[in-house]
Amino acid sequence: MRWPEIILGKKSAMILVLGVMGMLVFSVFWQGSTAVISHLEDRHIVMLDPGHGGYDPGAITSQGVYEKAINLQIAQKVKEMLRPSGIEVFLTREEDIDYVGNNVKGKTTRKQIDLNYRIDMAKEVKADIFVSLHVNATASGQNSGAETFYHYKSESGKGLAELIQQELIKIPGMNRRIAKPGDFYVIRNTSMPAVIVEVGYLSSATEQKKLQQSWYQEQLSRAIAKGIANYFM
Repeated sequence: MRWPEIILGKKSAMILVLGVMGMLVFSVFWQGSTAVISHLEDRHIVMLDPGHGGYDPGAITSQGVYEKAINLQIAQKVKEMLRPSGIEVFLTREEDIDYVGNNVKGKTTRKQIDLNYRIDMAKEVKADIFVSLHVNATASGQNSGAETFYHYKSESGKGLAELIQQELIKIPGMNRRIAKPGDFYVIRNTSMPAVIVEVGYLSSATEQKKLQQSWYQEQLSRAIAKGIANYFM
């Protein structure tokens, strides 16, 4: 039996070849961030902090997308991805809660009480590092991409932030930002190396859609988990 012939013009054939080559390049490029390392010999403890929660929603979009929900979803994925490495992972919250009493007044005071409780949780479990997860937002809506911050006085924090950021920029389409110094409350007051990871911008219409998707959250989580694992290698 004679099979029908498929005839491609030169232009179509070139497009097909370039498409296949592009898929191969994508596969090789992204493979470097797909697998979190295997089991580590030494014991390590990580405190993951899904930012905000409870009374504090973080950034909110006009469509009703809450930063606090995305932070928790990604934190849970990072914890699961670190499991095979043997790294012990704790979360400052496993649900939509905060650590502020109802009788506490004042926005700044309430925020500090909440953050201090999370910092104390890390001290209690003797965490080696503290990683706080957030989603950014700007009024202009022009910014996009993940950013990692460390306290400007912490060399260990800088090293951790750089390792995480190096993995985040491997995600296809991600802005190639570098880790940045900062003086944020939570990374200034921890006794262990600490970073803040802003996984993207809810104020960006394009990025907002991706941040709600499980497949994109998994890419972000895998990058964060691999950066953390690399820190302990």
